[in-house]
Amino acid sequence: MIGTLARLRANLSVDLAGVAIMLGLTAVVATGAIVPVISARAAHRQLQEQLDSDRAAIRQLREKRADLEFNLNRLDADLKATRVEVEPVARLNARLSRLTESASKRKLALDRVAPEPPQRATKATLVPIKIEGRGAFLSSRDWIADLRAQFPDVAIAGFQIARDKSASAETASFSFDLVWYAAPTPQPAASAQPAQTEPKK
Repeated sequence: MIGTLARLRANLSVDLAGVAIMLGLTAVVATGAIVPVISARAAHRQLQEQLDSDRAAIRQLREKRADLEFNLNRLDADLKATRVEVEPVARLNARLSRLTESASKRKLALDRVAPEPPQRATKATLVPIKIEGRGAFLSSRDWIADLRAQFPDVAIAGFQIARDKSASAETASFSFDLVWYAAPTPQPAASAQPAQTEPKK
């Protein structure tokens, strides 16, 4: 009886030791299998987040590019719409006639229309024009807007509008200093000088 209990105890201790070893091996195997999976999932999650961030950045860049192309097309259309065809100085009389006609539409009387000598500039020929006249005060004021709209190649360098106290309160005298940007004057061709040759000896 005592021998049987001793053998049972010996077997039980061996079995417990075996179970402990099996549990240890199982823990090692489980750790070796689970840890790489967790690491792989974490790496996959980081890659997915980076991918989503890159896609968002690409989407923003595409939107910015679309906005820039839209603005570029709009500016190009505005530039074409506001392009001014300059005229040569030879058409000065036609320009003065158009200015007089524009003033008459506002029922303004021009007393003086005096162009000054043209001035050569880098990309244009500047023609100062002095205009003096009289008419209704509001018409004189509104003619400024007409000049800017009808003559985009004419700059208003200065103006004066004064109510005429000797007449009705609606009458005024005005003076405009205009500058017409005409086409650049072509440079005169340099006269060719004959080449000097040494006399034959």
